[in-house]
Amino acid sequence: MLWRIRYFQRYFWYRKRQNKKQIEVEVTGAEETKVWHDGNWLGEAVYNLLDNSVKYAPEHSKIRVVVRQDEMYTRIVVSDDGIGIPEGEENRIFQRFYRGSRVTGEPGFGLGLYISREIVTLHGGFMKAKRKEQGLEVAIFLPV
Repeated sequence: MLWRIRYFQRYFWYRKRQNKKQIEVEVTGAEETKVWHDGNWLGEAVYNLLDNSVKYAPEHSKIRVVVRQDEMYTRIVVSDDGIGIPEGEENRIFQRFYRGSRVTGEPGFGLGLYISREIVTLHGGFMKAKRKEQGLEVAIFLPV
């Protein structure tokens, strides 16, 4: 699993250079994290989280991806220092066609997080969003 996230890390490094945002993507976690999944679909779910983070992060910021495993779940947590979401939108951002109230100037249809949630649900997992003082943390929980 971690190799796929590292692949996206390199992809977004090139993309952010193109946009001249100079965003750092930091990935941490055990290399031997095990999870039963379809790599392509789960990769799409993680890609959508990273894409949102890069899209809404300010210049010279950091996106953190942490992969952890415990007895019940493998967690993939993506956190950023972007525009974040207002209180009360934590569950709404996973709805189809919903775009956060702070989103301005960035193209999109409000499908990325919805698609990610559907993929994760089909894998027997769930997703949570947590507001931060600056930015957002979105976690994928997959059964071990």
